[in-house]
Amino acid sequence: MKGLAYRISALLGLTFYLVASNSVAAQAAPGEMEAITKASDLDPDPADGQAVATVCTACHSSAQFLTAARPYRRWEQTMQDMLDRGAMATDEQLDRILTYLVKNITMVNLNSSPADQLAMTLQIPAATAQEIVSKRSGRAFTNIDELRDTKGINMDVLQKLAAKHLLQF
Repeated sequence: MKGLAYRISALLGLTFYLVASNSVAAQAAPGEMEAITKASDLDPDPADGQAVATVCTACHSSAQFLTAARPYRRWEQTMQDMLDRGAMATDEQLDRILTYLVKNITMVNLNSSPADQLAMTLQIPAATAQEIVSKRSGRAFTNIDELRDTKGINMDVLQKLAAKHLLQF
């Protein structure tokens, strides 16, 4: 629900800015798109990466965010900060950017992150995320293999997140 409230406030601010400025965001340089695509191994939708390239690289290089993994709430704050500084994006682009960030460069703690954040980053159903929350209340997780028998877990996603150092315990 907090994510929805953020999107609504971000979209209202963005709409005001777009109407006031009536301009279009720049396209990303080819090297930027290549870096964004390469980093998107957990997001099969190329439109998400394209939104990131179009909006985010209009002001700075992709290296500034591709190498700056952070928790979900920090990405929300960063997106709001960028909008406050004049970043321009459509509603669809904002949704796609958040999806890209959550799937590819968001850190998640298996022992403390809320179920909704686990579901988004681990790319699992809400019920599976809730099961993880229930399991960890009895004993903290220490590695991804402890989740292997949890219905709805995609070990390939977990292994890729672990390889990117995005999983915390």
